[in-house]
Amino acid sequence: MKKNAALPKIMLVKLNKLLYKHDIIDDNDKITIEGKELIEQNKIPLPANLEPFRDSINNLLKSIYTGEAFKPENERQTIVLKTNHNFRKKEFQALWEKINLKTIYEVKFETDKLINDSKTRINAQLNIGDRVYEVKTGELQDGTREQMQEGSLIKESQRQYLKINNDLYTNTVYDMVGEIEVRTNLTRSTIVSILKAIKEEKFLLFRKNPEEFIAKCSKLINEVKAGLIINNIVYHKIDERHDAKTVFTNDKSALRNSDLLKKHIYDYLTSDSKIESNFAEALENSTEVVVYAKLPKSFYVSTPIANYSPDWAIVFDKDKIRQIYFVTETKGSDSDMDLREIEKLKIHCATEHFKEISGNEVKFEKVSSYEKLMDIVQVK
Repeated sequence: MKKNAALPKIMLVKLNKLLYKHDIIDDNDKITIEGKELIEQNKIPLPANLEPFRDSINNLLKSIYTGEAFKPENERQTIVLKTNHNFRKKEFQALWEKINLKTIYEVKFETDKLINDSKTRINAQLNIGDRVYEVKTGELQDGTREQMQEGSLIKESQRQYLKINNDLYTNTVYDMVGEIEVRTNLTRSTIVSILKAIKEEKFLLFRKNPEEFIAKCSKLINEVKAGLIINNIVYHKIDERHDAKTVFTNDKSALRNSDLLKKHIYDYLTSDSKIESNFAEALENSTEVVVYAKLPKSFYVSTPIANYSPDWAIVFDKDKIRQIYFVTETKGSDSDMDLREIEKLKIHCATEHFKEISGNEVKFEKVSSYEKLMDIVQVK
């Protein structure tokens, strides 16, 4: 089977359920912030039978939130990237020297409060639906073999959802505490205390779907944990640094879907996100910008939740802008209300990290557009 073959329509319902189960989409079928990160990295969890369609699925999902028309991978022109003369500019090297320092973090929070708040959130928000299966009734029409493979020859006349009454997990053993421990980085004793504290009716939801129970409980606990950590984390500078050769040669290819870039450290953009494409275009046209980089995922800030990679490193003209060095994160909204607790924590950690390694020399900001960034910088 071809790597980029089109996904048969008959699999779409199963795919939707899979995306919901792994929090790629929310209750309203909208792609989550966590989902976008997995899509950008092409790391959506897929079963073996859908692996041949990975690139097609990933490109289709990306097109939903970027607003760009979906194209099969074989219709795109992919090129190998190398850093250009902008990377060697003294202005970019000066910025890199300021941001490549690594840090470690120290966290202090009350375990009792974590247990109590996790119990409250799980009791309020944990829901696991019944296992159901769908029965479709229809007639087979005349047509081609390709139409048969696509499932388009069946003229549907009726469909219904039925509850699965037998227990699918009778002979399956789960290490519930161990699985949640891996996902939350908490001690087993803390996890046991949380599970013992929640309502019995919530705990018994484990029988419905152990995997979904573990995933959702871990997510809710992590959200509580993020909310507690955000005001109780301190970063400390260490002697280690990110290696430029490792970081900037890690993105080996990009889509050749734009004109040559003049101020970027690569000739082409390593992302086809609509928001990021618009941001790069504004940077290219700005007379205040000297050089910039779309930062690879291999450049990251360590956080208690997961490694976090900011989007952009920018050098402004020192004769026009007072704060010449910026690291930014481009989001679809400027409001913290639109961010989940986990995402807020990552951005807070990045802010504290850059403050620790550079004082006030390098500023980190979350913005939705270049115009919003210019509202923050100080023009001379």
